[in-house]
Formats: sequence, C-alpha cells, structure tokens
Amino acid sequence: MSPYFSGDMLIPMICLFQLRQSSRSHGRLPGLLISILLALLPGVVMVPAAAADQPATAVTTVYYPGATRHEYYIDLLQLALSYPCQQRFELKASNLDLPKKRAFDLMNAGQGIDVMFGSASIERVAEYRAVPFPLMRGLMGLRVALVSKDGLDTLKHVHTQAALARLRVGQFATWSDTEILRANQFNLEAGSDLDGLYQMLAKGRIDYFPRSVLEVQHDQQQYQHLQLQIDPHILLYYPTAVYFYVAKDNKALADTLLCGLEQAQQDGKLNKLFNQYYGGLLQQLQIDKRRVFTLHNPLLPDDVPLQRPELWYPLSQPK
Repeated sequence: MSPYFSGDMLIPMICLFQLRQSSRSHGRLPGLLISILLALLPGVVMVPAAAADQPATAVTTVYYPGATRHEYYIDLLQLALSYPCQQRFELKASNLDLPKKRAFDLMNAGQGIDVMFGSASIERVAEYRAVPFPLMRGLMGLRVALVSKDGLDTLKHVHTQAALARLRVGQFATWSDTEILRANQFNLEAGSDLDGLYQMLAKGRIDYFPRSVLEVQHDQQQYQHLQLQIDPHILLYYPTAVYFYVAKDNKALADTLLCGLEQAQQDGKLNKLFNQYYGGLLQQLQIDKRRVFTLHNPLLPDDVPLQRPELWYPLSQPK
C-alpha cells in the first residue's frame, strides 16, 4: 500500500480512477459521480467553480501622517473608507511625524504617506489631488471676537458691515485672515507680535480681535491676566474649506474618499460625527444667536462647492 493513502481512501480512489476513464466516453453522469466521490474523500474540500474562478478583492493600505490617534479627521477618514465604493482600503498610521509641507511632499512622491488634510488653497489644489468636499462644514471660517474687559458692548449695536469695518480690528500679519480682512476693506491693525496684539486689545488700541471658534476660548484662558472677554453679539464668516488631499496620480483613492464622504453625508453619519466633536462648542458660543457678517474670501479655490448648502454648517440671523 502506498504510504500516502490510508485504508479508508483506497477504495474511493480506485473507483475514481475507473470513473475518470469512463467519463471520457460516457459524458456527464460519470462526471457527477466523480464529484460525489471527491466529496467523500477525507480532507478534500469542494469549492464551487464560480467561487474558484472569482479573484479576491484586493485591500490597499492607506497611511495617514503621525501616530495612531482618535481625532475628527482620522475618524472621518475611517468613516469614508468604510463604504462600498470603487476600491477597498484600510487605514493605518504612518508614524511619520513631519512638518506639514514635508508630509505633503512625501505623499505626492508616494513615500510612506497616502493622505493628508488641510485648508483648501489655490496653491494646494494645483500641486496635489484634492478631494473637493468640505470636511469641517465651513467651521474654520467662523470668527468670534475677543474684546477688552470693558468692551462687551463694543459690537452690540453694530448692524452693518460698513459700521463693523470702520472699527479697529487686530490681526496677525502673516495669517490668511489679514489678507481677507484687507480685501474686504476693514480698518486693519496688523501686528507681527502675537502677544503684542492681545496687549493692544487690553489697552484699547484696537477694538476687537477675531479668533477662530476653535481657538477663542483657549486664547481667553491663556491671556486671562488681561481679563479679555468673548463678544456675544457678532460672528464673522468667510467661506473656507478643509480638504483631504492625495498624490496627484492617486485618482483611485481620491474617488473612493469622495464616494464615501458623499454617502456619509447622505445617511447622516458625517453630521453625527461633526456634532460629536464640535456641537457642544458651537452651543457654548451661541452661534445661532449672533449677527452674521459674511465676507468675501479671495483665497478660496474655484472648486469649493458653495452651491451645496447641505455640506455647510447652517448660519441664520437671529430674529
């Protein structure tokens, strides 16, 4: 007896050999019997022909910058890649902690980073492949003013943009806010010393200092010795977007991300994630009770989908 066959396999194997000889001349019936005998052989697993011919769907790893962490952008990436779109991707941290411009360039060269996130600018859209979907729902363009301890009423009776523009507004010289305020003809005091701007505000040398809704509470706390106050009356808004970016030649990942983001927006999961991270903050700042002044943003790329209100945080004038 062959050392490769046990006794309970020998008889089925002999029958199988004879049936194969017969099937060459007698057609389908012996073929069916062959399949039955194969199923009876110990250790043999039958695979349907259609399944055997179907290739497994490849899963490509997508690396994001930095270490593994939970934050809005990473959770949103994971959400976008969870939908059944053109290709399958899995998300992992690259553990590469680099300056942002360097990380963008590595991504474009395909060297360890596959996706980045950052503000939508004309330069970035030209250099990398942007996914034209506003991840932050315009939140980065919402500005709340810091005022001096005696200045809580400074903006109380300001109801027109012309009146607001006449007041002295402080801003850091190299920030994009400065260019936007200047383009909208505000009475701008630009400074190159950030601490100095807060000092100027406390001393009444400027009337207000607009800060991002993501930063204003932190800034008030950091400079609490100056007793600065958060103005409760107005909200400055200029359209801004934060995009995911991939390498210029990585159309597959860009298309899959856009597909997933659109589905997350449609089924409500994107707004749920946004509210989980930022809903409480916006309520604390009472965004819906402020007079909104919308400014033109000359730095905004043409492809930002401003015509789709469902992608942006809703702003309404208080009644």
